[in-house]
Amino acid sequence: MKLIAFEEQHIPILINWIKDEDTLLKFAGIAFQYPLTAAQMETYIKKYPERLIYLGIDDENQPLAYGEVIPQKDDSARLGHLLIGESQRRGKGLGKQLISLLIEKAKLELSIKRMDLYLLSTNKVAAQCYLKYGFQFVDNDFSITYKNQSYPILKMTMPL
Repeated sequence: MKLIAFEEQHIPILINWIKDEDTLLKFAGIAFQYPLTAAQMETYIKKYPERLIYLGIDDENQPLAYGEVIPQKDDSARLGHLLIGESQRRGKGLGKQLISLLIEKAKLELSIKRMDLYLLSTNKVAAQCYLKYGFQFVDNDFSITYKNQSYPILKMTMPL
């Protein structure tokens, strides 16, 4: 996998990957409304120009994944909105590749010393991937509310 800058022409690819509300909630929390639309993504990209947004592609330039590096204070950044696109490609190590590539971009572009991320407490598959990579859970007292249901949010961090 290699990363290329995510551009407006890639938006339909991302929209196609978000097949249901659960996928969108795991991918983006409450940042977007289902169904994801091009207008929502365009607004988001314009609102956060400091974010490093990438599309992961294979050797034939076929899209595989989406991910963001969100600059933070104190020489750190946060991974956000990570998604292995097609569901049949999940669970095959692409998440670990995506994380590695995003961290390398962050180190190069932002000179960071720590990477953080947040995830829904119910997203056990993602949590296992991050733990295998070397992230550790840290105390976090945060939750989101979606459709009158509260979802605890976990925070993970890794020094670089």
